[in-house]
Amino acid sequence: MSFSINGCRVKIDYSFILVLSFAALFGAENLLCLLLFSALHELSHLSMLIMFKGRPDSLTFSFYGLALKYRSTLSRFKEFAVISAGPIMNLILYLILRDDINLILFALNILPVYPLDGGRLLMLFSFRISNAVSRLFLIIIIFLSIYMIIEYKSFSLMLISIYLTAYSILY
Repeated sequence: MSFSINGCRVKIDYSFILVLSFAALFGAENLLCLLLFSALHELSHLSMLIMFKGRPDSLTFSFYGLALKYRSTLSRFKEFAVISAGPIMNLILYLILRDDINLILFALNILPVYPLDGGRLLMLFSFRISNAVSRLFLIIIIFLSIYMIIEYKSFSLMLISIYLTAYSILY
């Protein structure tokens, strides 16, 4: 399902609806907070982009959360500000609310792994270094996710590592 708002394509993937359905069925009580804080994260990117006269191309809601895409040509400083705005929002919300969700969103998004915000920031300065650091952190995340499965029977980090690995292979 997709539609446009002022030339920005908004896409709601079926996987997003599936996640919402499972969460409603199985009682994921933090899902609404996660969606709200993820939306505020992306809204921060969007606000900064618009402030610098950039134009968003698309906003996608999927299994992996929300993602803002744009092709506007910005200076390195402005690009840095747009990319940093999302994690900074989660950090501010964490400092105000003291909730785990914003702390996790902040920590996850500043990882230096592309396409996360930390990886995009690193790429602003050096593609080669970004690529090497991204691969190193992917290996660390994979080993941590295996540990989380063995020790805590938690698969969430493994899902994130699979997504990041697949993304890095495809792009």
